[in-house]
Amino acid sequence: MNKLGYFKLSALYSGLAALPPVLQLLVQPLIEGNGKLDAVDFSQIGMAEQVTALAFTLVLFSMSAALTRFYYDVEDDQEQYNKMVSGTLLSILFRGFLVAVIAWLLQDWIGAIFSQSALQNFGEYGLLAIGIGVNRAVYMSATALYRNEKKIGAFVAANIGLALLRSAFQVIAVLYWDMSFLGYLYGSFIGSTLVTLVILVYSFKKCGWHYDRQLMRPMHAFAQPLFQYALVSWGLYFVDKYFLESNPKTLGIYITAMNFANGLQLIIQGIQAATQPEVFRYFKMGLENHLTEIRSLGNMLIVQTQLLLSLAIIPIVFYIDFAFETEIKEAASYVAIILIRFIPRSQYFVFSFVLFYEKKTRVLSVLNLINLLVAIILNYYLIPIWGIYGVIFSVLVAECVLAWGVAWYAHRHFKIQWNWTKVLMIPTGVMVLIMALEIVKSIVQIAPITMAIWAALIMISGIAIAYKTEFQKVVFRK
Repeated sequence: MNKLGYFKLSALYSGLAALPPVLQLLVQPLIEGNGKLDAVDFSQIGMAEQVTALAFTLVLFSMSAALTRFYYDVEDDQEQYNKMVSGTLLSILFRGFLVAVIAWLLQDWIGAIFSQSALQNFGEYGLLAIGIGVNRAVYMSATALYRNEKKIGAFVAANIGLALLRSAFQVIAVLYWDMSFLGYLYGSFIGSTLVTLVILVYSFKKCGWHYDRQLMRPMHAFAQPLFQYALVSWGLYFVDKYFLESNPKTLGIYITAMNFANGLQLIIQGIQAATQPEVFRYFKMGLENHLTEIRSLGNMLIVQTQLLLSLAIIPIVFYIDFAFETEIKEAASYVAIILIRFIPRSQYFVFSFVLFYEKKTRVLSVLNLINLLVAIILNYYLIPIWGIYGVIFSVLVAECVLAWGVAWYAHRHFKIQWNWTKVLMIPTGVMVLIMALEIVKSIVQIAPITMAIWAALIMISGIAIAYKTEFQKVVFRK
């Protein structure tokens, strides 16, 4: 695939993958405001989302990644392909049932870990949140497979269907059923369940009902260290919110800023998901003969991430300030510094490609455990001193530890000669400059929109410096 084709494909996949969460963000002002939901309600939605995310992680067991990798082993064998798809979906549904039963039995103990009374009543919302997680696992597995097969029509239908149905039912349930975080969860569950049922009917009709243990065993072995990594990653995203949970307004503001960041994260993951199959194909054809193409794809992933962040910061800040009525507006102040966490995250994606292909995924579990421990220690000590900034700094440090740890390990064992200036040094310098600007902003009270403009300019300048030679060749090629 040439670069133009790659850009088109990655733009399509990343844009469609981001559509459901982006539409959710766009409709949030319809349910927020005086007499509607406020920062406290959004904090409860955010914590319920953490329950959903944990259920999703447990139920999925990283099988979407296994599907992506093992697809290449069965793509020419229809019978094995059918068994792989059917077995994956059946295992997801079985784990979903087990998680729901265990959560129902332990509902009092789970509720007791929260400070807010609405969250302590886990029996009211727990099974809803888990059901949404099961739906998400089915959707993620299906869309991962559609990407590999380049079934663009099915990918489009799944994402647009989820975006429209889930967002519509969220608004309807909150405004006309229950003006609380419970209404939001009911709407999410109904909308996502409709999409899940369509996916399951389509998949089982096409592939039948199979569970081949011999086929599934290596997939689970491949997925197990990735599951451990995903579980630790969930812990990383949970710990910051848990430390803020006793201060609902602050948590609601932070979660609102993070919701926009998570929307961008899905776009970045879409870019990564479009890049990974291409990188895997080049690995399959031989690293020595296709090193240039692999390096080029890695460079483009970093560039696309920085370009996306630079284009998104200003509209997000403006939208939060314009669309929301309550103290949620304060989230605009934290957008720029929160978004730069995706610079080391994109570096992690690039450096870990070879580990995924070579099935050396166990090391990721170790590195993510270190990542989580760093985040817990820093959050524990910094949140009482710096509040939201303590959370943000803790996550940034943890993300850098992960990305640079993976870079060190991958280079030591596989010797891929990346252009370190482009993929590591300049992007890290951009992140440091924006952090320094955030410190200045907090001292001299720079307006959020001004901070956003400067952050965008710094990221664009970083791209220009990294690719100065390439730009000069394009300008002066004649």
